[in-house]
Amino acid sequence: MKGLRSFLHMLRLPQSEAEVYCREKRWERYEAYGGRVRFLRLHTLAHRVLLPLMRAELYLGGKRLTILRDASHPTRRPVIYCPTHIGGVDVEMSFVAARLPCWLMLGDPRELYKGFSGFMLQMSGLIPLDTLVKSDRLAARAQMKSLLDAGGRLLIFPEGVQNISENALVNQLYAGAVEHAIICGAEIIPLALVREGNAYYCVVGENIRYEGHTHEERFALTTALRDSMASLVWEILEQRPALRRQEVTQQDRQDFLRQVVETDADYSWTIEDAIRTQFHPKSITEPAEAFAHLAAIEPSHNTSFLFNKRLQGTPKAFPFGGSSAR
Repeated sequence: MKGLRSFLHMLRLPQSEAEVYCREKRWERYEAYGGRVRFLRLHTLAHRVLLPLMRAELYLGGKRLTILRDASHPTRRPVIYCPTHIGGVDVEMSFVAARLPCWLMLGDPRELYKGFSGFMLQMSGLIPLDTLVKSDRLAARAQMKSLLDAGGRLLIFPEGVQNISENALVNQLYAGAVEHAIICGAEIIPLALVREGNAYYCVVGENIRYEGHTHEERFALTTALRDSMASLVWEILEQRPALRRQEVTQQDRQDFLRQVVETDADYSWTIEDAIRTQFHPKSITEPAEAFAHLAAIEPSHNTSFLFNKRLQGTPKAFPFGGSSAR
């Protein structure tokens, strides 16, 4: 009854206050239970009941999933499913591809707190968090460990946010999935998703085990996981019709971005949010940052060579001292 009263109270709050209220309640539960997840069997049963309904809803909505290959195998160990984050209904498609009941780790739920979709996710097993709040991340990590230590399955998007790049097969990954796989003895199953309108294509990779690896190796192993996920994405692309770069228009770019953030739920996630919360390793400099200084260059006799178009395409060395190889 206490939980029901809390839920009903949250529904009456404005959206911004509801998000703060839910975050505070999560912290209270963390302080009381140390992140322990409860009612695992009940959530597993709910997931098994809801998955066929989810399949039916996707089918009636015209959305189709084609699994091109599934190299995963059954295991008695806890499992972490790691799909690529492409937006749209990639959560639902990942559930369908995984087949077995699993909990979802969901960052920045926002309107899903009050929506029917959020309620259904809560029923089937959900670990929500506000990604930019340190205390919320701490509570979520404790729940992840509790779930995996109990032999459960977790679905997490290690990219953190939807991939809005036109050419990066997979974003940089957060190390949390690999870190928990090492600590909890879990296996990671990578999933690659590619979308063409309402058609989704998936390749499920082989189970990855981390026996013998240490916590200090998590970043190198995360890089290896990203490589595996990118290889699976490329496997899908090789089976799809080729598209020439000159055939891609600016409108295609806008349509692509719209599809990434488009969902069936009333959800206010934006492209700006994806850029703001994307993982940026300190060891990697983004192109926009690397060339930001060029905007400050003032045309003068000393800088005129930078604007000389004759330099473009010539075999001479670049003025910055780099190689002219292209």
